[in-house]
Amino acid sequence: MHAHDVSWEEVKKNKEGTIDLYWNISKPFIYQDDEGNMQGIEAELIKGFKEYLKLTHNVDLTLHWINSNSFKEFYDYISESDHNGEFGVSALSITATRLKKVQFTHPYMSDVAVMISRSDVPIFEDKDHFREYSKNLTAITVEATTYEEQLKYLQGLGYNFKIDYISSNQPIIENILSSENAFGYVDLPLYLMALKNDPTTPIFRQNLYPIKGLGYGLIMPKVSDWATIFNEYLASTYFASIKDEIVGNHIENDIYKIIKNISVGENVNADELIILLTKEKELQNKVLTDRALQNQLNRIINIGFVCLFIGALVVAIFYYRLYRGKKNALEDLEENKKKIEQQQLKIEQANAQLLDMNDEKNNLIRVLAHDLRSPINQIAGLAEIFLIENKKLPEDQKELINQIIKSSMRLREMISKILDAEAVETLQPKIKNEPVSVKQIFEGLKSEYKNSSDKKHIHLNFECDDEVMVLGDAVFIDQILDNLVSNAIKFSNANTSVTLTAKETKDDQVVIKVKDQGPGFTMADQKNMFKKFQRLSAQPTGGEQSTGLGLSIVKMYTELMGGTIDYDSKVGEGTTFTIHLKKA
Repeated sequence: MHAHDVSWEEVKKNKEGTIDLYWNISKPFIYQDDEGNMQGIEAELIKGFKEYLKLTHNVDLTLHWINSNSFKEFYDYISESDHNGEFGVSALSITATRLKKVQFTHPYMSDVAVMISRSDVPIFEDKDHFREYSKNLTAITVEATTYEEQLKYLQGLGYNFKIDYISSNQPIIENILSSENAFGYVDLPLYLMALKNDPTTPIFRQNLYPIKGLGYGLIMPKVSDWATIFNEYLASTYFASIKDEIVGNHIENDIYKIIKNISVGENVNADELIILLTKEKELQNKVLTDRALQNQLNRIINIGFVCLFIGALVVAIFYYRLYRGKKNALEDLEENKKKIEQQQLKIEQANAQLLDMNDEKNNLIRVLAHDLRSPINQIAGLAEIFLIENKKLPEDQKELINQIIKSSMRLREMISKILDAEAVETLQPKIKNEPVSVKQIFEGLKSEYKNSSDKKHIHLNFECDDEVMVLGDAVFIDQILDNLVSNAIKFSNANTSVTLTAKETKDDQVVIKVKDQGPGFTMADQKNMFKKFQRLSAQPTGGEQSTGLGLSIVKMYTELMGGTIDYDSKVGEGTTFTIHLKKA
């Protein structure tokens, strides 16, 4: 069991808190729907309590629902607990015995249980008749409930039936219906709802020993100080305004009206019994009326089928004659279909020619790029050698040679990016799925871009724990982050910062963010930013070159590894790219 152990006084002072709500299924009072959401009269009652505290005390209350294995389990726990901030929720009847062990809220609804039996059990004329027949009976009940308490009381009066216990998660009515010579106690709303849903259900209400409690309430440990504020809520005009709607959502209005007419007390009086008998008679008359209406409806349906058959025959004759007139039209349609198929074939041939032309274009780009790499590398290499061997050159000549080297390197970088983009599109490279250390990639980027960032007085921040690992291709991940960091430095002004962070999430993902303080993307830029060869409105701040390929490569590589990329950008404030990859 879990306990937050927080008093109402503490919650009122702090303006927030959490209460633990121990529950066990008892439809329609408390249960979970198929999506795991809490439903039922008492679930809505407690949600109303939460809203009441917010309205009247400005308190934010968190509800922590805890499902118990049985009714007895959570009742025993609450009765022995010395923690504040704990409630028991499961259509609990207020009784003198229970009041000795736990605190109850004031009742929110009348509490009446009736004895029901299967149809193979006779309707008992009086208590003596019940006593004579009791040796043949089996009572179905749930442990630690007022039902069990009443049954044991009857055994003490000399009724010799045996008791079979079922789980508190099992419906008593269904278990009575499936057992021979069975009877038991159920809440009056459940009996009336079962009778209304199917008045032919083979159950009878025995007009003996009804249980009328002090009402339904929630329970708390004896030490709890929450009873006062909850009772304030039950007595409020706010609760009065929502009570009928809460109960009406789960118990039909006519049944709820009967329950409202039964006052809180210890015995069911004659007037209340007459109300109950009248309702049972009303439900039984309804089923007879429904059966008569159904028989009349069946006759109407049979007549309708005959009329429908005659009408269908007339329609069939009409369509048979119409068929002859449409035959020629169908032949014309077939001829038009053949023409369309011929046109479709021509379109497919044209598409094939376009694909061939695209392949030729890609091959030409690769050949040109590969052929250009070697002479460019030679130019850069010769320039570097020349600079080393001629250290006494004038500064202006050294600057020119350095410019040759830088231009060669930029041109080589542009060619590499063109080849990268074409490889991803046309060659479909094989992806390695292996654990990759984000920390190591961050360290490599930090070393690689130290000089360029220092020259522009841009501060690089790297935030990543040693254990952050992603599943993917190390080369691709490095290229993705390289492009994003390069762009961030390239388009940012001096005296700004670029920050890289990597964090694991609870859903087995790693989120990598690259944040800069650059110019941001305009709305027009955002429509084209991931397309190839797109030059956006922002310009490099240090005279650097841009191919317009970097972001297209980032998106392609990310998606090839099964990841996603998105961004948040504001003009004049900067951009944050967020990459989601699988955690290793």
